Amino acid sequence: MAMQKRTVIVALSIAAMMTVAGVLALMTSSKTIPTSGTINAFKVGVYSDAGCSTPLSTITFDTISPGYSTDQTVFIRNDATSGGKSMSLSMTVTNWACTPSNTTNVVTIAFNSTGVTLAPTVSCAANITLAALDNDETKAGLSFTNININIFGTEV
Repeated sequence: MAMQKRTVIVALSIAAMMTVAGVLALMTSSKTIPTSGTINAFKVGVYSDAGCSTPLSTITFDTISPGYSTDQTVFIRNDATSGGKSMSLSMTVTNWACTPSNTTNVVTIAFNSTGVTLAPTVSCAANITLAALDNDETKAGLSFTNININIFGTEV
């Protein structure tokens, strides 16, 4: 008799769980919402012209004498479409390849637009300046062929 009671209790427990699961299934609803849109690319465009129609792929600086500098004007645009984010500009220089080697302390490359903020589709002119110190090392002559100028736009 005790075994029968246990069997009945187990059967009733299983039936109760199935009833609760059925009620919960009836109380669940879902809705599928179709979605479309675009992801607004956040990117810096560097151009050789004020109209920003000719992408810049290389800069060739003029020959300079020790103690002098030369500028190259480039045009930088926030190439995000309207609705995108504004960006703040900065620059780094990498891959110094100079002859003779180890001349990074006598030649500098500067960028006059660090911190300039550009809204989407807005551009600005920027100067990149190559300068050489007036010392024995630069007077002996040096050249470079592959210095990378990296212009960054950081979301603001």
